Amino acid sequence: MLQLTQYQEKALDSLKRYFQLCDEEKDANMAFYKATSEIWETGIPYRPVPVSDLSQIPYVCLRLPTGGGKTLLACHSIAVGNQEYLKKDNSIVLWLVPSNAIKEQTLNALKDRNHHYRQALNSRLGQVTVMDVEEALYLQRSTVIGSTTIIISTLQAFRVEDKEGRKVYSSSGNLEHHFTKLAPELECKLLKSENGVIQYSLANVLRINRPLVIVDEAHNARTQLSFDTLAQFRPSAIIEFTATPATKENPSNILHSVSAAELKAENMIKLPIRLSTKTDWKSTLADAIVQREDLEQKAKIEFQKTGEYIRPLMLLQAQNKSKKLETLDTEAIKTALITEFKIPESQIAVATGTQREIDDINLLDNDCEIRYIITVQALKEGWDCPFAYVLCSVNEVHASTSVEQILGRILRLPCKTPKKENSLNKAYAFITSSRFAETAKSLIDALVENGFNNQEAQEFISVYQPDMPDFSLYSSFQPVQPRTIQMPEVPSVRDLSKTLREKVSIDTKSRTITLNAPLQPEEVDEFKQHLVMEESQEYFVSEVQKHNEKAVVLLQHPSERNEIFDVPQLCLIQDDMLELFEEQTLMDYGWELLDFDATLSAEEFALFMEEGNVLGEIDIEKSGELKSRFIPELNKEIALIDIVDSSWTQGELIYNLAKNLDYPEITPQEKEQFIHVLIGNLLDEKNIPLVQLVRKRFVLRKIIDRKIKNYRKNAKRKIYQDLLFGDESLEVSVCLEHSFNFNPDQYPARFNCSQSHMFRKHYYPAVGELDDKGEEFNCACFIDGLDEVEFWVRNLERNPDFSFWLQTSTDKFYPDFVCKLKDGRILVVEYKGADRWSNEDSREKRRLGELWEAKSNGKCLFVMPEGNRPEEIKVAIGK
Repeated sequence: MLQLTQYQEKALDSLKRYFQLCDEEKDANMAFYKATSEIWETGIPYRPVPVSDLSQIPYVCLRLPTGGGKTLLACHSIAVGNQEYLKKDNSIVLWLVPSNAIKEQTLNALKDRNHHYRQALNSRLGQVTVMDVEEALYLQRSTVIGSTTIIISTLQAFRVEDKEGRKVYSSSGNLEHHFTKLAPELECKLLKSENGVIQYSLANVLRINRPLVIVDEAHNARTQLSFDTLAQFRPSAIIEFTATPATKENPSNILHSVSAAELKAENMIKLPIRLSTKTDWKSTLADAIVQREDLEQKAKIEFQKTGEYIRPLMLLQAQNKSKKLETLDTEAIKTALITEFKIPESQIAVATGTQREIDDINLLDNDCEIRYIITVQALKEGWDCPFAYVLCSVNEVHASTSVEQILGRILRLPCKTPKKENSLNKAYAFITSSRFAETAKSLIDALVENGFNNQEAQEFISVYQPDMPDFSLYSSFQPVQPRTIQMPEVPSVRDLSKTLREKVSIDTKSRTITLNAPLQPEEVDEFKQHLVMEESQEYFVSEVQKHNEKAVVLLQHPSERNEIFDVPQLCLIQDDMLELFEEQTLMDYGWELLDFDATLSAEEFALFMEEGNVLGEIDIEKSGELKSRFIPELNKEIALIDIVDSSWTQGELIYNLAKNLDYPEITPQEKEQFIHVLIGNLLDEKNIPLVQLVRKRFVLRKIIDRKIKNYRKNAKRKIYQDLLFGDESLEVSVCLEHSFNFNPDQYPARFNCSQSHMFRKHYYPAVGELDDKGEEFNCACFIDGLDEVEFWVRNLERNPDFSFWLQTSTDKFYPDFVCKLKDGRILVVEYKGADRWSNEDSREKRRLGELWEAKSNGKCLFVMPEGNRPEEIKVAIGK
């Protein structure tokens, strides 16, 4: 089964926390504000579904850029919804996609038991049934009871004006059995005919079962009609997945957002994109072909090194065919490939709305010959091939819409593993254009349309002309020493454009040119036009190249120069071996769950008896009107349809509870023994019927989970104290032999500081996860201005593979700033506001940091300034 990445786990954790808060607060609005306060440290206002009947339901969006694995995440999110929100083993899921093509692909993948999507469903849900709307018209009640039932459809298929949609709302004898013995509280919620008769329709089956709605590519479903259609099925919650959430028309509630940097760090996508432009389309195509062929040679070397097969593909974007004008349409491009570039026809395929030459072809097959795919606007929806490396457009690109759909097709990295041959980790774009800067801007805009934020999109477009870097892609650069050139001839200043006159000074008497700033490729071309002799032109270009190279060096951050940034870690010495001190160390030293009391405390028992009761709640609006609270009302309805199997045994209940408690260090047998004692006490001492325990098993699981977490926390705290600070503590070492290394190519920040260009010494080009004002920002500015600091990094939270951390008794501590000093020492700075400096958490972190410093033999420094007192950092360096 395909494992989730760190950023996918984080997204699921955010969704899990939101649903937990929905359960605690009984209010989707307040839950969202609290969840975003925890995730982003700022509560975000909630925007309810723009339909009165749905205004109180949980409605959130998970944002992932193209290539981020939205479908896999959606598969895992269903179990989160079932367990944390619906409190059901099984549910009905309405999975909505934007088109029939995507519907077929999703349906086939989720039905295929060997596909990693289906494996993800099975691993979290148990019994699963996947069907389309046509199959759902014959849905059996036993299927709904015995499995999580996923119905894949387009939203259009549920609209009354659609032929398939009309069937959804029509009575059918095949569904009549769903409506027997319905509680009056449910019957009154169903759609009826003009005569007041309940319709035995699929729409009403959904209304009874309150489906969990998954919306794929949610930005395509923003109209009022879309939400009105959803309201017909009385969903329990809506979870959206998209790269580009709506921000204007019916905006989404973005609960969690994944950055492109996080995808890059997890080797999900090819970055950067190397951009090259030429004015002549054949020259552009020639360069692209050379690049693809070079990549194929690199792929052969990669195969020899790793055994991984890659056949790099080129996607060629042709012009639309015209009856009146001669265009570079698909036929013209194909003819050029065959006749002028001698590409075998067997290596070329055309993929347009009318020509579908790659349908039903496995492009990843070793025997497939295709290397060139010619298209116009977009390939078939949902088309994905990680072998696509090169984009070549013969169109003059001025807007992101011309390339946004096809650009996303070359981003996925094969096998999601970094390649030994570095050129295979990048993507390549060759565009016919006379205006490089505009083309670069169009590609940046296209990346934004694929879910990148604007800043990271700029960072991930790089120039494919090493002799003439494009400085417009840099937000700022340090001034370069002017370069004076003695020339055989010089043009008149009056002949130059205003922009060029600002960068170049000309002395006609001495025939010298002074370059005051780096020149863009188009500026070099403009200047050359005013030089008569070819010798002058060549000499000018070579001198500009030297001048620009100096600017590039100044522009580069330490990571771009591959500077080593190693930070010694805290280790224990055992049997003359260094062992990293981490959470697993605490677990290895052992705590026994069975040493703790398994029976519920009086408080826990009272909570169990109270929670899960199915009484609805009524609020009074400011207007004085009565309003039913949605989540308690939903719980009540679920209880009315949730059939508890009276044949459950005590052993089955224990197994069900144990398998859903995630504690890797505790064996299944230990969990089951612990729960056996707990259940036995409830049955024998509290006289709770087994059927009631089964019905309230999700409440019981939550209480048991809290109980074990508390025991675990106390046990870890004692082990931590004994190992590091106790009378018989182990020997601790901090040395370079066991270091964390900041990877120059991987910095998975969720967002970047908008003032990143201000910082001269940050290890990476952008400063991640730092606000552009406030005391923490001021602390970063202070560090950046210290003469003793060679470079520093904003350390990212909750990124154990990409950030430096120290293990506390409860979790990992990620200090705010890590610095390399010019004398070779490492300085770690944890900023704490004055109001938090002396609390228990800060005291533990400070004591741990001071231990790390003390055991480093003077190689490391730790400082936690008290509030807005950055001068304490200067004092620490001078020790």
